[in-house]
Amino acid sequence: MVIVMAIIKVTRNRQITIPSKMAKKLGIKEGDYVKVILKGNELIIQKIKTLDELAGSWKHVDIEKLTKVIGERWKHWNSA
Repeated sequence: MVIVMAIIKVTRNRQITIPSKMAKKLGIKEGDYVKVILKGNELIIQKIKTLDELAGSWKHVDIEKLTKVIGERWKHWNSA
């Protein structure tokens, strides 16, 4: 396992920019979602796969029903 490190600046709105080489390696592009995990004093950033990326492994899943459930969850999470 190769560990890659970059030093980046946090903006006044506490935003960071993922270095382009890292984003490309992970397949992260504009509009994608990532999850941020706090583990001790470390932040872990992981890409969330899109439905299109997962579709091949979920052939038996009703995509319309799944999309509806996800939409309902987003409404719940955004209102919290």
